[in-house]
This record gives sequence, structure tokens and C-alpha cells, in this order.
Amino acid sequence: EIPNALWANLIQERLSNVDCMKQGWILEGFPENQEQAWMLQSSGIIPRHVVVLYAPDTVLIERNSGKRLDPFTEEVYHTTFDWPSDPLVQQRLVKPEDLSEQEMSKKLLEYHRNFPEVFQIYQKVLKSINADQPSMDV
Repeated sequence: EIPNALWANLIQERLSNVDCMKQGWILEGFPENQEQAWMLQSSGIIPRHVVVLYAPDTVLIERNSGKRLDPFTEEVYHTTFDWPSDPLVQQRLVKPEDLSEQEMSKKLLEYHRNFPEVFQIYQKVLKSINADQPSMDV
């Protein structure tokens, strides 16, 4: 694990680059808790928009378990929602070494414990979007 202060420094350093200043930036999966959110703010990293994609835990677990990776192209597919039509691609798909269902459940429990405080910090710029719908609608 990387200490929160180091995360904040690394992010601050990256966001100070010209491309981020001109084009903006996206943090995915960070901050994970209140301490990380406060560290970002104390480093001067204050987002104008925070987007949260939400779905029921059962949906997230199912989506994780259906993920497949094409090791050649690194494209991500899903057994239910996004299966490739090319039989050659289908044959080379592998299950990524993601979280097991048990690990995923543990991460979701941690998320539910931590995110009310994070939501509170960003409530004025927060937009929640239901991700339990077709990706084109999201």
C-alpha cells in the first residue's frame, strides 16, 4: 500500500503538468476514503466535478465475474454484455486476475463504510449516475 501523503504528492505532481492544466484531468477510484480526500484538498487538488457511478453490489460482483481480457489487444469484454463476434478473439479471451467474489465483497464493504464521508466532502460538486443500465445510456 502506498501512504496517503505519497499519493497526494504523486497526484499533485502529475496534475501540475501542462497537459492536465490545459485539458483537465480525471481520477478514477481515488480518493477511497475521507483522509485521502482531505489530503487532496490540503494539496490544493479540488475537483470541479465528481462523478459517481453506482449500481447494486450484486450487479457489480456479476460484472466483475464476467470480465474477459484479450491478451493480444488488451481489450476488455464481458460474457453477458459485450461478447466479441469474432471466434478467434473469443478463443483467446482469458479471465483477468481481478478480485475474486470474496475479495470483491470485502472491497464493497470497505466502500460502503468510507464513501458517505467522501460524498459529504464533495457534495456540492457530486453527480451520481445509475450504472445499472446499458453503457450507452450511462
